[in-house]
Amino acid sequence: MNFFYRLQTIGVRENYPEYGNAKIRLSNMAALFIMFFVAMPFSLIAYFYVPQLIAIPLVGILAMGLVWVFNRIGAIYLARILVAVGPLFLAALFTSNLIHENDTVPLVFYLIMTSFSIIPFLVFDIREKSYLLISIILNFIIFVGVDYLPFIWVENVSLDFITEGILFQVNYVVSILLIYAVVFLLAYFNYRSELKSQHLIESNKEQTRELHESESDLKKNLEEVQKAQEEEKNRAWVTEGLGRVNSLMRQFDNLEQLSKEVISEIVKYVEANQGAIYLVEKEEENEEPYLEMKAAFAFGRKKLIKDKVRIGEGLIGQCYLENDMIYLTEVPDDFIRIKSGLGDAPPKNIVIMPLMTNDKIEGVLEIASFKVLPDYKIDYLKKLGESLATSFSMNKINANTKRLLELSQEQEEQMRSQAEELHQNMEELQATQEEMERKNKETEEQNQQLQQQEEELRQNMEELSAQTDEMERQMHDMEKMQAEMKAREEILNESTIVSEADLYGTITYVNQKLIEVSKYSKEEMIGKAHNIFRHPDMPSEVFKLLWETIKAGKVFRGIIKNKAKDGSVYWVDAVISPVLDADGKPKKYVGVRYVIEQEEIAQKLFDKQLEEIRLI
Repeated sequence: MNFFYRLQTIGVRENYPEYGNAKIRLSNMAALFIMFFVAMPFSLIAYFYVPQLIAIPLVGILAMGLVWVFNRIGAIYLARILVAVGPLFLAALFTSNLIHENDTVPLVFYLIMTSFSIIPFLVFDIREKSYLLISIILNFIIFVGVDYLPFIWVENVSLDFITEGILFQVNYVVSILLIYAVVFLLAYFNYRSELKSQHLIESNKEQTRELHESESDLKKNLEEVQKAQEEEKNRAWVTEGLGRVNSLMRQFDNLEQLSKEVISEIVKYVEANQGAIYLVEKEEENEEPYLEMKAAFAFGRKKLIKDKVRIGEGLIGQCYLENDMIYLTEVPDDFIRIKSGLGDAPPKNIVIMPLMTNDKIEGVLEIASFKVLPDYKIDYLKKLGESLATSFSMNKINANTKRLLELSQEQEEQMRSQAEELHQNMEELQATQEEMERKNKETEEQNQQLQQQEEELRQNMEELSAQTDEMERQMHDMEKMQAEMKAREEILNESTIVSEADLYGTITYVNQKLIEVSKYSKEEMIGKAHNIFRHPDMPSEVFKLLWETIKAGKVFRGIIKNKAKDGSVYWVDAVISPVLDADGKPKKYVGVRYVIEQEEIAQKLFDKQLEEIRLI
């Protein structure tokens, strides 16, 4: 069995197409069948009955052997032409040399030649139509020209051995079986092709289904990646916006000026059209709170509007009362209108946000826009609310502290003046006593004056004591406010890295968050350059771009890989802003950094940053 398998696979190669290998196997099996069931039996018949023609079947045996040789050396088309044309040619030659010109060709020879003439359909595929057509034409010429082939006259040979008797019957059966075998093989391999085609169709369907599933998974993964990138982009946008507003809050001490700059920055950054900031104030008479508009902005023009809103009055007062955001996407036509030089129209989106810190509302932020603000911009406004509330609260505390200090200095000056006045009164009293000694007659009158002066002195001392108590109370209030400011600073230190540097990059201020992240002590950082945090992986071009940006008076923002004192790595989203003097030139630099906890996201943002500045 192993021998027949090896014989069948002679010439089969992996680089051939499947249909080609199948036809090679068929040519090998056809050669084997013709050799054993046709050529060899006819060699024996020729040996006993017509020895003059024994060379023809022997040549057939040799030709079928050459089919295997040609397949072996790679001449596969020559081998198949030989097996397709050779048997018919030898059979026709044998027949033409066996009979005379006037003799009739026996039917058994026609049957044998008919079976041989259809072998090309067995060994050639329709895709090899040139070779198939050549073989068919040659077989047709041989079949119709059997009477004209060169022949050797064989004298005194009776054809009875082939036209009657047991040999006739055997040859008749063999010829019929040969035709059946060829037709069966054609049908069989057609069936195999159909099965293979069906298998390929089913396999293709399965691959198509898997491809659709893979495509669906790929789309889903792509959507997730795009969603993650969009979320990270939105987070970076929020971080940058918070840094810009924080930079503004560090530049302005005046509450009204700060409010104007902040509302202008917010409206432009969120691409809205109008906005206003209301801060909580109290009536002087009854300490009742109300909301006062400190600044408004619309279409790039600033407004100086004095407007008071009572608690619970309108949407602004209701926002204060409920301590919650009011979000409107269907604004009535009779509500506020956004005006420009070409006309006015109602907004499509109103966001009213309480500015709250430590459960205490410091004010209300109102934003109006023609477009509905997306969720990440609403999230930006929410995060900004607490930061603004803290800043405005600290601004108020600083202003109140300044006012108390001025009042304390004024009272101290008054006390000093009263002390001098008291000293003068004492000198006058002494002079009066001396005068009483000299002038006895004026003693009673002077005593009365003295009593009056003593009464004034007592009142002055009481007023001085009351003023001293008031100063102690004010100092207590100042200590309380300083404690609140320290608590707010500790909250800032927990979430944000803050540092300051002079014009040469020398560190002049660090907060607690930087000490924790970098693992350097404050004394180790103050007076040192910022490059103590520089990681070796950071390209020098990034720092060159940083210095060019901030020296030009602009804000730099980027992803930076830093190295802590112990050699560990931490990523930060850095926003570095110059603090400008009255001439618009930098006098120092303030850096605000947010630690990126996920290194994979930080690396992606860093690579994207390098692509944008064309470093990779």
